Amino acid sequence: MTTTEKDKAYLEAGIPELGDYLLSKELYWPISTHGYDLPRLTIGGILLAQARLDAHGERIESLVAQLDGVRSRWRVAWETKAGREVGARMRLWSNFLADYRHNPYQHADAYPHEVGYRVMLHLLMAELPIPPAEQAALFQLDGTLRASLIPGDFTWDAGLEAGFPRDVYWYLYGKLRS
Repeated sequence: MTTTEKDKAYLEAGIPELGDYLLSKELYWPISTHGYDLPRLTIGGILLAQARLDAHGERIESLVAQLDGVRSRWRVAWETKAGREVGARMRLWSNFLADYRHNPYQHADAYPHEVGYRVMLHLLMAELPIPPAEQAALFQLDGTLRASLIPGDFTWDAGLEAGFPRDVYWYLYGKLRS
């Protein structure tokens, strides 16, 4: 299954469950996968899948309309859950960068996968007001990353590059020193 197919399946399976998910205490919600191996449902996962499908030029208007309807109907629950996820993604991203600093040779190759946490943080932070302390923490993590990032080509599949411009997603353009 391609990333595009997986992203579309994730949205198709996840969006109908968003209402229950938003009203639950769970941050990582198991979704009905219909035979697919899909990650657990999160707002960051939904936003990332949507951004990648948009970048590929996939026509997902009906899914976006459904998503917008859930977001509007459950706005407070959406922002509450997104805020919790910002904290969780920040910890995951911070932990990866700490592991990398302690052993660059062992962790540099994981960057193309792990940088997804940074992209999710960007997408989540666009959904709600972020407290200054979290903004400062991300700024500090970005400083750490800039010191180790070798600028270069787009990290992910070249077909996604148009949807993730360099001036916004600078961390997707390069690799870590190893």
